[in-house]
Amino acid sequence: MNLQRVRYFIAVAEELHFGRAAERLHMAQPPLSQQIRLLETELGVRLFDRTTRRVALTPAGEVFLVEALRLAAAADSAERVMEEFRTGDGGLIRLGFVDSAAFEVMPRYLRAYRQRWPKVQHDLQIMSSGKQVDALRSGVIDVGISRTPGAGGEIGTSKFRVERLFLAVGPDHPELTAAEVAVADLVDLSFIGFDRRLSPTLHEQLRALFEAAGLNYEPEIEATEYTTILGLVSSGEGVAIVPDGVRTFCPDGVRYLAITDGAAEMSMYLNHRADEHLRVVAQARELILELFEDV
Repeated sequence: MNLQRVRYFIAVAEELHFGRAAERLHMAQPPLSQQIRLLETELGVRLFDRTTRRVALTPAGEVFLVEALRLAAAADSAERVMEEFRTGDGGLIRLGFVDSAAFEVMPRYLRAYRQRWPKVQHDLQIMSSGKQVDALRSGVIDVGISRTPGAGGEIGTSKFRVERLFLAVGPDHPELTAAEVAVADLVDLSFIGFDRRLSPTLHEQLRALFEAAGLNYEPEIEATEYTTILGLVSSGEGVAIVPDGVRTFCPDGVRYLAITDGAAEMSMYLNHRADEHLRVVAQARELILELFEDV
């Protein structure tokens, strides 16, 4: 079925006059009459009763008008959505991010993006750094916020944030009263860590940090979310090392002590497909780099 002929039919059905409908469509009457006849041939029904004095819808025409209006509205909506998608005013962004980005980075980003482009939708997925690269390559996500840079080639990457590390302690450690602490002082403490299977890079970085101070980093408990880790700290199960952005989450009794060692910091990376051309994705990348200018 030709969509343009459907629009011609709607004009004639609303005007019930071929001359007025042709004028409304900015075309001559004979071609309009021909298009309506072609549409009737396609459908196998007569849509109009025509006499020299009047034009009226047939019962089939009345039924078809309801569907024609619905079809035209759907087509208009689809065109509008695609135009918004092309221009960046609408569309969908599929974004994967590490758990530690959920506390500060993602809320700031989403608030700013929605203020500028309120019609753009987001599909958000918490995802480890390693899985993000695979998801970008396979097209599952469009943007990744991770702790490791992309592998190069087809994955573009930018370091957009460097965070200091902090020691999260609960009410069961009243002796830790200073605002900061060195790794060398973290002896005889029970550590709660992020699951090394999901974040091997983080685990190796913390292990190297402790080794430089002559200590071993071997958490007694590992969890897959910082909310769980800090909940355990709050309940007195141990202490945890967390990046700066996580400090916005403050369970009862939890305090954060800055770690003074120079290497006690972590980077955050923005990864994307190098050949990505969608405007909504470019807007996301540009906005994240604008909001977080630590690097």
